[in-house]
Amino acid sequence: MANNWRLPEAPSMHLTTMKRTLLALGLSTALTGVAAMPASAETGTSNTASAAQWQSMGPNASGGYLAFTPAMPSRVYVLPDRGGRVDRSDDHGLTWLPQAKFGIPDGRGTHLAADPHDPDVVYVAGIVAGTGQGFLLRSDDAARTFQTVLDSPTEMSDVVVSPSGQYVFAAGDAGVFVSSDQGMHWLALPGSPNAATRLALEGDDLFVGTREGIYLVEDALGTAGPARKLPVPGDLWVEKLSVRGPVLVASNQARGAVFSTDRGRSWTQLSGPWGAGDSIYHTGLTATGELQVQTGEVSADGTGKQNLWVSSDLGRTWTPKPKATSALDNYNDTGSFPDRPYEQVVSAGGTGIFTTRDSTRFQRIGVPDAQVNTLAVAGSALVAGTAYAGSYRSTAPLTENLQPGYQEWGWTGQRTPIFGNEIDALAAVPGERGGVLRTRGGLCGGDCFALERSTNGGASWRTLNVVGGVSWSLAVDPRDPSKVYAASVYPAVGVYSSQDGGATLTFHQYPGMESVGSVAIDPRTDGALWIGDATGLYHSTDSGSTADKVFDGVVIRVAIDPTDPNHIVAVGRNMIKVSHDGGASFSDAADIPGVFYNDVTFAPDGTLFAASRDKYEPGQGVFRSDDGGLHWSNSVSAQLVDPDVHSVLVSPDGHWLFAGTGSGVYRLALR
Repeated sequence: MANNWRLPEAPSMHLTTMKRTLLALGLSTALTGVAAMPASAETGTSNTASAAQWQSMGPNASGGYLAFTPAMPSRVYVLPDRGGRVDRSDDHGLTWLPQAKFGIPDGRGTHLAADPHDPDVVYVAGIVAGTGQGFLLRSDDAARTFQTVLDSPTEMSDVVVSPSGQYVFAAGDAGVFVSSDQGMHWLALPGSPNAATRLALEGDDLFVGTREGIYLVEDALGTAGPARKLPVPGDLWVEKLSVRGPVLVASNQARGAVFSTDRGRSWTQLSGPWGAGDSIYHTGLTATGELQVQTGEVSADGTGKQNLWVSSDLGRTWTPKPKATSALDNYNDTGSFPDRPYEQVVSAGGTGIFTTRDSTRFQRIGVPDAQVNTLAVAGSALVAGTAYAGSYRSTAPLTENLQPGYQEWGWTGQRTPIFGNEIDALAAVPGERGGVLRTRGGLCGGDCFALERSTNGGASWRTLNVVGGVSWSLAVDPRDPSKVYAASVYPAVGVYSSQDGGATLTFHQYPGMESVGSVAIDPRTDGALWIGDATGLYHSTDSGSTADKVFDGVVIRVAIDPTDPNHIVAVGRNMIKVSHDGGASFSDAADIPGVFYNDVTFAPDGTLFAASRDKYEPGQGVFRSDDGGLHWSNSVSAQLVDPDVHSVLVSPDGHWLFAGTGSGVYRLALR
């Protein structure tokens, strides 16, 4: 559909007009889609689970943008790294309440702001990927649901709220917009600069960072005057902007930082003990007035020395805080709880949300928004493999009564390396309490993976081998745990086999296979395997040396009934197939939705659960079958906040169903 939207020439744009415009753009997120989802994310903090209630279990492994409100000093909102929803904590980050996604196709939040007067009101600025369009969302119920209050033909980059909550300012490529009635009606701010990147409000003055410098709008909360460009050296492209009283600091990673102590009337290039050519990753002002600058030496391999510098005398002297970057990596956003001004809250992308009082010792407090690719139970712990932040383990998910803080699965105090932490497959070692294997990808430019072993339930890992390919599936023979198999998707397409627990691996390729995503043990015959490929399901009787095709289709996962080896279920793209005769024949499940089924597992009582995710089609959560896989229902997903499910697992005692989603682990009591 053609996009004929233009900036309004009329004095204001009402909410209903914007909704019609949104529909015309094909972006009916509406708000109905979000509101129709169960809004009881609050239930994630309950200490016990009911039969129809999913609980967010963590792990805390994501950073994001922060928003605090004096109206409720213990509350913090976080727009996680991937920007698809807002998480909330009401107890200084001890427990978290993940909320429903925004519901905007390809919509991603860029910044957020909480109302200082009403703690339940929060705004999110964002973009629609691939379209160049932007939006501003408002929630009146503490981020449970959102409504679009402003849409734009260009991206929206930031939002700020006045202390009273009456005035709201939103910035983007089309300039600055203002609402004087709590976001209900909007005007383009007269004379505001285009290409606005950041906003900062101090008293009645609005500072606007752009791609060509910094502007000041005086009396922005009254009779706003035209934006006036400030004398910033070099017309800085503003990536970071912070103001406290008369002090302002702004920076760009490649172009350095600038500094003003007189409310922007005059500026100087900010310098310090770091090198003149160092990258400036972060600048900011703390609640106690300290100036912070995070720097890094430029190097071709990205290994240049990094440091955090802190000044309490407006840049005259600097104190290095090297432990900050060695532990957390780059700062993404900072702030403070209003009732704890001496405790800084730091968001570090890909690592988490932390608190610190000295920029030396850190305690991670959130946020539970990691993409969980795979799950396994090892001893008394649940192990979760994430897409970007390694694997986590916790005993809390397997316990009945949860203690506050259960979403924090533990942190080693070391930053997560940027590369090589994609955990794509986990497999418990049968008969070995605490034994578990994993594949760790993202190595060799994404073309190889490490096979690693833990003997203590995922607390520590030892590398057994590094081989070519990307592996999404592991299988350990329950009759002989020294026999290990790893599927390889690409660029090496096939199956690795080992007769010595993974210490040595032999690679097997098969004519016609394109992407081997799954390998499963066929317990009927020694050395027999089921192999799922993008071209179909295959069977091997010689430990993977050869394989014969059983049927065509995109097969992603295969599961075998632990009580009946002749009962086999294969799932994949638009497909669930079931066999009760050991694979001699397969029947299609009846009347299943055409979605991407990414995983399938048996409960001890024979109940089946399948995961669906939005790889090609929108995910619909978890599906359940009580008749061996012939009929399925996803009513079990009624209260699952995130329907983008990558993995499913039932605890060995049959008590808990776990779903590894695009935003963490959720559990459901089955009995």
